[in-house]
This record gives sequence, C-alpha cells and structure tokens, in this order.
Amino acid sequence: MRHLYSTVVLTISSLLLLQRVFAADPRLARRPPRLSLRDATLDNGIVSSSFPQTSPSSSSSSSSSSCPNEGLKTHDGCDDPMFTKETNGDESDRFDMFELARSWTPGFCASSSKSDEDDVGAFSAKGKGKKKTECEKTHLKNEMTVHGLWPSYSEPLSDPAVASSRTRKEKKCYWPQNCRAPPGYPRNESFRFDEKELPKGEEFERLAPAWYYDGLAEHEWEKHGTCAMWPARDTASVVNSEKNVMHPLTQKDFYAGMFQLAKDLGTPEKLARSAGTKISLDALKSAFSEMTPAIAAFGCDSRCNFIQVVQCFRRPSSSSLALLASDRNSSSSDFIGHPMDCPCVGVRDSRYDNSCESHCADGVFIVDAAER
Repeated sequence: MRHLYSTVVLTISSLLLLQRVFAADPRLARRPPRLSLRDATLDNGIVSSSFPQTSPSSSSSSSSSSCPNEGLKTHDGCDDPMFTKETNGDESDRFDMFELARSWTPGFCASSSKSDEDDVGAFSAKGKGKKKTECEKTHLKNEMTVHGLWPSYSEPLSDPAVASSRTRKEKKCYWPQNCRAPPGYPRNESFRFDEKELPKGEEFERLAPAWYYDGLAEHEWEKHGTCAMWPARDTASVVNSEKNVMHPLTQKDFYAGMFQLAKDLGTPEKLARSAGTKISLDALKSAFSEMTPAIAAFGCDSRCNFIQVVQCFRRPSSSSLALLASDRNSSSSDFIGHPMDCPCVGVRDSRYDNSCESHCADGVFIVDAAER
C-alpha cells in the first residue's frame, strides 16, 4: 500500500506541474490527462509496485540474455507527442514499432478474482470486485486473447511536453498515448471511439472477449489506437500520384489489422497443453518462439501466474506502406509490420511488460480455464 500511496502522490504532483505547463503554452491546453505506467492499474492484472525487487541474476534465463535489468524498470508514456511536434514541423516523434499485447485470460481471471485488489489492480468497466464477463465459464478458454495493439518507440525519446516547460529534468517518452486526430484524417470517419467500427461475429468476440464484454475496446482505442492513426515517417518520399497515394489509416482499419494479426498468431500448442501445470520461463518462451523467433516479453502477477505476452513488430515506412497498398495480395495487418526482437530498453526491462523475468525464476503457472 505504501508503494501505491507514493505513486498517487507523485501522479498528483505531475498533474499539477502539467497544469502550469498548459497555462504557459495554449497549444497544450487540450491535451488529455497523463496516465502513468503502461495501464499498470487498469488493464490486465499486472501491477508493477507489487513485484519483489530482485536482481537480474534471479531470472532463470538472464545468463543467456543480452538485456540487463530484465523486468526491473518502470516506464512512462507521453500524451499526444506527435501533435506537439507537428506544430513545429517536426516528425521525430513518429513511432516506429507496434507491440501486440495478448492475455492468457485464465491467468488474468485467477489474479483478478483475488481479494487483494492492490496486488491486482485489474481493469474493469464494471468496477472493482465485480466479476468480468470474459471470466465467466461460457467465455473462458485456454487461448490467447487480445489486450491491445500499442504504437511504441524502439528507442525512448524526450517528452516534448516536459521539454517545453523549460525544466532541467528530462523525461523519457517510451510510447505515445491519448493522441488527437492527425492532419488529413478522413472527415467522414469517426475519430472518437465508435463501437460500430469493431468487426462483428463470434470469432472476434472469442479473440478479444474483454473488448466486447467488459468495455476494454474504448480504453484501448482512446489511449493507444488514436496514436496509431498518425502516418509513418518519410511521407515526402511517397510518389504523389493517384496510383500510389496511401489512404490514411482509420479506426476500422486499425481493428481489422489487429484482429488479423492475432488470428494469424493464434495460441501456441505447447502453451495450451501446459494448462494446469507449472513450467519454466524458458519453456514458456520456447512455446512462443515456435510462433515467431523474435524475442517477446512475458507478464506475470506477483503469484507467478502467466498473464500476458507482448510481441513486437517493426512499423513499415510510408513508402513501404504505399507499395504494400498497391499489392493485391496485401493483408489488413501489413501496416503493423514484420516481427522484431522486443527492445531491451522500454519493453524487456519493463516491470510491467516483462515481469515474469524479474521474479519467477522458479517457474510460471499456466492456469487452466477448466479449473476456474
């Protein structure tokens, strides 16, 4: 509780500082309130403050890792950074990576059903302590389900909002969040969350039950999806002809690509077979490496229940996207890019994204949906 209290005090102090910044710079006045951490007390039962402060050597796989401090760092996003840069004609804050976060829902539900809410901090549109629809037996499956698709930076950047406040302290931005509509966003397309834009059908509800039953879709769109609408870098290099003009990404496009990627990846067979058992962290990594050899990040709760996997994808440049758009065999998920190793700084060193690494050296529990 002391950690939680300190976090609240720091967050309030940060908000007061930002309020003074907004007053000094009217361009920032409409920026949404800053949220600290990566949904640390909102989305998926992973709470940074509850993890033991262990050294990297406690991890079962750190000896073979190129990333020190795995699962030990706390990171922040920054609000609407691309709009702030846009006013100065600067595109340096265009994100270059996507993170696809997917939940092992039985593990998440096992965590969120515990009485210790401070240890869980799970997201629920229906309020704390109330059972989520995705956790009901009719929906609970031994499958990976979509948490969200997050625009991110492969290398952290300086937060333009903090920089403009003329403070000496430099704040790093690890991902953009809560973005305004980019210039050129189609006027006939909704930029505010529109439930009607979500794909319909049992297949999609099974891929993302929390989106359809527990209100997660609106939160994910507003915080992360809005930033995905900003175009990639090197727009000027795209040939300006009718054949090669790239249509702006829309809310509907975003959902279609995210669901297509989640469907293509599926659930590793080894993971499904391990339900109800305790496995090594290396075995968990091996299950996903057969899906894609790129290094991922794995989230656990403080009881070492496996909760979530984050897989990273290199975002294509604008010119590459234009070529893909002209390809008849292109996929709706092409704008997300190809798999890449999740970077050490920002993802694999994160206590939120890679928490299994820091405190589950003795193994990870794969909760079985049948036992919930």
